[in-house]
Amino acid sequence: MSQESRERRGPARKSATPSGAPRTPTIIVPLDGTTHALAALPVAQALAELEGAMLHVVHVAEPVLPPRELLAKLGLTPERLRGSVIEQEVGAPAAGIVKAAREWQSVLVVMCTHTGLDKARGQLGSVAEATLYDAPCPVALVRPERGLEPWTVRRVLLPHDGTPVSAAAIGPAADLAHRAQAQLDVLHVSAPGAARPVEPGTFAMPRYLDQPQHEWPAWAREFLERLRGLGHLPAARRLHLFLAKGDPGTEVVRFARDHQSDLIVLAWRGHLEAARAATVKAVIGDTPCPVLVVRVEPERVPAATLPSERRAGHRPEQASSA
Repeated sequence: MSQESRERRGPARKSATPSGAPRTPTIIVPLDGTTHALAALPVAQALAELEGAMLHVVHVAEPVLPPRELLAKLGLTPERLRGSVIEQEVGAPAAGIVKAAREWQSVLVVMCTHTGLDKARGQLGSVAEATLYDAPCPVALVRPERGLEPWTVRRVLLPHDGTPVSAAAIGPAADLAHRAQAQLDVLHVSAPGAARPVEPGTFAMPRYLDQPQHEWPAWAREFLERLRGLGHLPAARRLHLFLAKGDPGTEVVRFARDHQSDLIVLAWRGHLEAARAATVKAVIGDTPCPVLVVRVEPERVPAATLPSERRAGHRPEQASSA
């Protein structure tokens, strides 16, 4: 069994991977000893298996405990952590989590939205929020209510508003769907009365949502082809486009519930202040499934002027109403 415990106080250790050899990707799952935190473990284990990654369980607290005591504090057994590594960090929880993710060049952090008993539904805990801001990789947020049931990926939901920023989530969503042999559902929501996106390169929706017979078929084909171009999606991907009307956050949550989505993948501009990131906050606050948040730096926004030429032998999927 490769489960082990390590204390890390000094500078980051260099990887023991031989020079030039590919390094095994790592996924971080922070546990603080609460029952709530354990809800992230089944999700992290499933994602580590899909990614072919080593799972690192990180506990940030003082004093540093011997392995047996640490397992007892976290409510774990060696069998439950088979194939994983336990890391102990000292200091502030979020800083320790981010430090571990940076040192191990992690591809993902998987954690609960909150672990405190005093948090109301819909609120994001301070540790999760700080980690979301500072992590060097995407963060998958799991609500503690999901418990310890095994988790699998059959349907991945990708909300997309036609902007280049939201296109940054295409790659991670498509890659996970491909690895899991899952269906990828793209949801485009029209918010009545909302201003049309002004971000350069945005592929806007038809202006008349109630007359799809005139504009939707051609728009849906073009939209899916742009997604394929921006996200490098092969034509054989199980990709379906759904259309909805209403508040974006509400409609994403409703779709996830109605269609039993297993994972929502969201692009995020890096802001959670009042009046900003309304959709991200609404989805994280009321999601029925884990949410993978992909932070988008302005300089990394995908180009939105790619040609949308027809793929030979490919017939784009038809859009459906959600």
